[in-house]
Amino acid sequence: MPLAVVTGPGKLIGTAVTDHLESTGWTVATDPPHDREIAALVYDPGLLDGNRAGGSVDDFLGTVERLRPRLRSRAAGGSRIVVVGSRDGLGWPSRVQSAAAAAALVAAARSLALQLGPTGTTVNVIAALPPDTSPLRDTPPPAGTHLREPTELAPRPVTVEDIAATVAFFLHDRSGYLTGQVLYCCGGASLLSSLSV
Repeated sequence: MPLAVVTGPGKLIGTAVTDHLESTGWTVATDPPHDREIAALVYDPGLLDGNRAGGSVDDFLGTVERLRPRLRSRAAGGSRIVVVGSRDGLGWPSRVQSAAAAAALVAAARSLALQLGPTGTTVNVIAALPPDTSPLRDTPPPAGTHLREPTELAPRPVTVEDIAATVAFFLHDRSGYLTGQVLYCCGGASLLSSLSV
C-alpha cells in the first residue's frame, strides 16, 4: 500500500483526509518510519480550522525539505504534494493574516512544482471554502463594509469529505499530469471573490 504523510498544524481537514485515504487503500502516517518510501505528502496548515493564520510557508517548506529524500522517485511513479489552502487567498477583510498565508502557500507550491517537476513530484493546492463544520462559518460579516462571507452556489455547503475527496483526486495516478495548479473546492464561492470588487 502506498504511504501518504498527512501533516501540518491543521486538524479539521487532516482527519477527514486520513479517514478517506485509509478507506481507499493508503497507509497514512504523520511521522512515517524512516525506511518507507513516501508516495504523497498532504500539508494541512489549519487555515480552515479557524486559526488566526494557520501554518506558515516556512513550516510547509521545512516539512517538504525534511521528507524530500524519501519521496517516491520518477522511475517508481513519482510522488504528490498537496496543500490544503483557503479561498481567503483571493482576499477577505476580516481574515487578512489568513488570506496572506493562503496566498503565500500558493506561491510556494507553484515554485516547488517548478523545482520538483524533474524529479517526478507534482505539487498542487486546494483552495477551499471553510467546510460546514468549521468555526469560521459563524464569523460575522466584516464591520463597516457591504461585504458578506462568500457562500456556495451549489445546493449544499462544502464538507470536509468534499475536501478530502479533492485531495484524493490529486493523489490519484491519473492526476500525475497536473502540477502547479490551484483547484477551488468551494461550490462556486470563488466566483464571488473577484479581487476587483
